[in-house]
Amino acid sequence: MTFYHGSTNPNLTFLKKEYSKDGYVYATTNKLIALTYAARSFPNLFFTKNNKICFFELKPNLFEKMTKFKKGYIYTLKDEGFYPVDLQKQKCAHKSCYCTKNDVEILAKEEIKDIYKKLLQYEKQGEFILYKYDDIPNETKNKMINDIKNIAKTLPHKEIEDKNKFWQLFI
Repeated sequence: MTFYHGSTNPNLTFLKKEYSKDGYVYATTNKLIALTYAARSFPNLFFTKNNKICFFELKPNLFEKMTKFKKGYIYTLKDEGFYPVDLQKQKCAHKSCYCTKNDVEILAKEEIKDIYKKLLQYEKQGEFILYKYDDIPNETKNKMINDIKNIAKTLPHKEIEDKNKFWQLFI
């Protein structure tokens, strides 16, 4: 199996478990999912729904704000004992995600010059669904935003103020 890791960092040569909050190195077998992680859109608005990767635009033009002109990297990883992520325990929104307690060697790097354009290519191929703000029922938007607010209540102030994570758009 081929494993991928998405990042905004252009200089990775090794993934180390001590760099994560929980001591795991995460990967996916799906390049599109790796791309969503390279987008670093927290709160994470990318989900798997009906076996398709989706983005829910809970604020007008949010998808463009979070991805347009944003550079990212997809790393191909050496298989270092990856096993499926426990979706409930590790709160992953995708089925093809894996983790390991081992440090992982990077075998190759692909630069994505504009994540927005790349995701729109996936959309044209039918592999990605963008739910635009005006197409999402208000009840659904409100529930999802309330979920985000509840997550934000558990975070350190510094993380909430990080402008790259867009928390302040929801709280």
